[in-house]
Amino acid sequence: MPIRKPVPAVLPWLTALAAAPLVLIVAAVAATRFGGVDLAVSYDLLTWTVARILAWTGLAAALFACVLALRDLKGRGLYALAALVLSGAAVAGFVERQVRDAAPAPRDVTTNAAEPPAFSRVAALHRNGAPQACPGVEAVPTQLLAQQAASALVDAGFVVTRATTFEVEGVHQGAWFGFVTDAVVRIRPGRTDFRVAARDTRPDGGAACRLAARIVGEMPQGG
Repeated sequence: MPIRKPVPAVLPWLTALAAAPLVLIVAAVAATRFGGVDLAVSYDLLTWTVARILAWTGLAAALFACVLALRDLKGRGLYALAALVLSGAAVAGFVERQVRDAAPAPRDVTTNAAEPPAFSRVAALHRNGAPQACPGVEAVPTQLLAQQAASALVDAGFVVTRATTFEVEGVHQGAWFGFVTDAVVRIRPGRTDFRVAARDTRPDGGAACRLAARIVGEMPQGG
């Protein structure tokens, strides 16, 4: 009966190093959402500086673990596989987000760039630059009811903060670091326009346009 080679003491540590960036990101998210830690620390420092470095370090550790596992795949392969999957997921996530952030994407978008809807209570937070249009996101060519506009915002993940007969406002909070995005729907005869704007100045990876498209998708296109 073949004797199984002992697992090198370094192998579990390599696997733990591969998992470290994901653990740190989860901790940073929890610190932001439940601990009130500023985004400059949790997002900029812990996630985009420390965790990103750890992700590439973890990938190198995972490759080393794979080399060690070649001598005994049955006894060491699970460690190497776990390290490779965890580090690969971390690196892929950072690369994918970097690509999205590098692409031109407005953080303040509207269906009417010539005459964009105006925010009321949060107007002071959205005075930097003119709102832009999103490809494929257009106004609803009819006068909706305020209840319909409010329902569309809620279904798109917003919380309605103000509603009148001809205007509805809402706020959306990101699931991870809680980035806040505001929306306003303006209702006029024959046309319903809206505007979606991120409060934070960091690149949003096209989130404003995606939220705008989600709102359009929830709105009835008929009267």
